[in-house]
Amino acid sequence: MPEKRSQSHIKKYIIIGVIILLTAALGVVSYFYYKTEKELGLTKIELENTKSNLAQSEEKAKSLNAYLETEKYKNSLFSGQISEIVGTVSQLDKLSKTDKELLQKYSKVYFLSENYVPESLTEIPAEFVYEKDKKVQIHTKVLPYLSDLIKAAHNNGFDLKIISGFRSFGDQSVLKDNYTVVYGSGANKFSADQGYSEHQLGTAIDFTTAELGLNFSAFEKTGEYRWLLENGYKYGFVISYPKGNVYYQFEPWHWRFIGRSLANTLHQENKNFYDLDQRTIDKYLIDIFD
Repeated sequence: MPEKRSQSHIKKYIIIGVIILLTAALGVVSYFYYKTEKELGLTKIELENTKSNLAQSEEKAKSLNAYLETEKYKNSLFSGQISEIVGTVSQLDKLSKTDKELLQKYSKVYFLSENYVPESLTEIPAEFVYEKDKKVQIHTKVLPYLSDLIKAAHNNGFDLKIISGFRSFGDQSVLKDNYTVVYGSGANKFSADQGYSEHQLGTAIDFTTAELGLNFSAFEKTGEYRWLLENGYKYGFVISYPKGNVYYQFEPWHWRFIGRSLANTLHQENKNFYDLDQRTIDKYLIDIFD
């Protein structure tokens, strides 16, 4: 009997021990479960906060990107405006440095002061001039175009020569007086009064050929004249007084530099320089030497 009681007590103690151990284990498990849950809860909160912060950051990024795009657009517009302003200033500066007299209609229309002289004059090479010992001048900026024209004519078998170029107010006065003595009032049909001559601009040329020489009144019948009609505009030159003009008699030898742009327009539209009003002509002044 005592042994049975002893065994019964041992079992009871074991059961109690086991229960205590299980209770302790359950407590430990509960503690860790609670701790884990708490940590997970904190992690979820942090995760939600992170998501919220990311969402806010994305919105800020979108807003910033939209702002940057708007600023880029404004800058592009501003750059375009700056470019336009710079271009306009450049054009105005270029125009301010271009002699406004060069495209004026002077033949019996406008008057050139006796003090007017082109900004720069250059002597035409003797090889282009009919009278080798004669000094003939032209506007410095026109010479390259004239040289190209004469060389092109020569390459095509036409022997263009120059009789006269720039004439000052005084030179024109002397010439007109001489013509008046010989031809009387008839001189007005072919010779301009001083101040009304295109030659004073330094951009007008009288052509002849080696064969015609001073008899350039017969220039109309030459191949050189026909070549000029077909090609002169390519180099910026046009005939000033064609047949039917109301200023002077027909002068096939007298050609004036007006720039390639205007000369090309006149050629395409089959018009003459004096057919256009001055406002239309003035628009081409800025491009006269381009």
